[in-house]
Amino acid sequence: MTGTSIVIVGGGASAVYVAVALEERSLARGAESPTITVVAAEPTIGRGVAYGRADEHHRLNSPAGKMSVSAEDDTHFLRWAAEHGRELAPGDFVERRFFGDYLEDVWARLVARSDGRVCAVQGDAVDLRVDDAGASVTLADGITIDADVAVLAIGNPPPATWQTGAAVQIDDPWAPGAIAGITAGASVLLIGTGLTMVDVATSLARRDDGIRLTATSRHLLVPAVHLDSPAAPGPGLSPDARSLGSLASDLRAQLVAADADGAPWQPVIDGIRPRLMDHWLGLSEPERRRFLSHFARRWDVHRHRMAPSVHAELTALVDAGTLRYERDADPAAYDVVVFCTGPAAVTTPGWSPVVDALLAAGRIVPEPVGLGPDADASGALRDVHGVADGRLLGIGHALRGALWETTAIGEVRILAQRVADRALDVERATVA
Repeated sequence: MTGTSIVIVGGGASAVYVAVALEERSLARGAESPTITVVAAEPTIGRGVAYGRADEHHRLNSPAGKMSVSAEDDTHFLRWAAEHGRELAPGDFVERRFFGDYLEDVWARLVARSDGRVCAVQGDAVDLRVDDAGASVTLADGITIDADVAVLAIGNPPPATWQTGAAVQIDDPWAPGAIAGITAGASVLLIGTGLTMVDVATSLARRDDGIRLTATSRHLLVPAVHLDSPAAPGPGLSPDARSLGSLASDLRAQLVAADADGAPWQPVIDGIRPRLMDHWLGLSEPERRRFLSHFARRWDVHRHRMAPSVHAELTALVDAGTLRYERDADPAAYDVVVFCTGPAAVTTPGWSPVVDALLAAGRIVPEPVGLGPDADASGALRDVHGVADGRLLGIGHALRGALWETTAIGEVRILAQRVADRALDVERATVA
């Protein structure tokens, strides 16, 4: 006999983290092991876009010591790497493809030791229905998978774009082969100056050392850089800081204190990250909107940082004149425009049949500021009546609007534990 049956829609990194968390949490509870089915369009589980479509030189944006799939074993990734011929220090920034190897292997081992409880089904999910009896996922070929609980681990939508007037416009640089056709000597405008721009710029420059790149954005803010060596995280924000003003004041005081002591600012941010989800829940809608308007971009460039080696490569491109930044660049003046902006909201119609079906049924609703579906702290998605019963859960980008800090691996691991606990609680309620 097994416990809860769970279907995870999406086969990227978040799906692996949830599956591992379900195993760990059921064991810790002494509960029956869950049945886990992952529905994914790709033939391999774990890589997704981030680790499956990266170029060989693309590196993680977090150090190796923080990438373990297990919340109970921080050294798991380091030991796995050693077993596969790589002796890593906790502060090393490894290739994303190598980390994809890790996730794929973790999944394969999980399946192998599960006695058939854990499996993957390849196919395109086109419908997801959730009611008091459970969840049902329908694939494009007509196959239906029933479960007690469904988890949306569907990753990032493509960027929100517009017609630029350029001769060639690439809306999604992560689409297979998207930038492969950019010819040598083309003038290229990269819209956006975040981490995607960094990846695209270094890829194009490595392929054509004579290319000329321009990156543009509203604020021309480029991701900051990690420390060369890891440092212990700061204390985080005070539990008494509940308003946006008090949170900002607390952060400012910690940064000033660090500067006065000659200490780096990065640990201050790293101490805040794990708790920011819960602080976000306490903010009013006007405060969230004010954060998005005035603070979000600056937070992101300090929060989502480059590896030191990547920063050095990008700096070299700027110094050589290969890459320049321009605030008011005219897209029509370039041969190619590549959108390197962030993904659209998960609740954007048209990009996912499953999301469209859930919206049409009122099973999910956009949260107040419109970044994604509404949810509670456990990842349970709210329906049109404001109810989050735990039979439909989300992780990763699906929770960005509800909890804000949800997309990096450190936060995915935290959320995977919460999602696992909530899913297992639903099973107990069913049999009570």
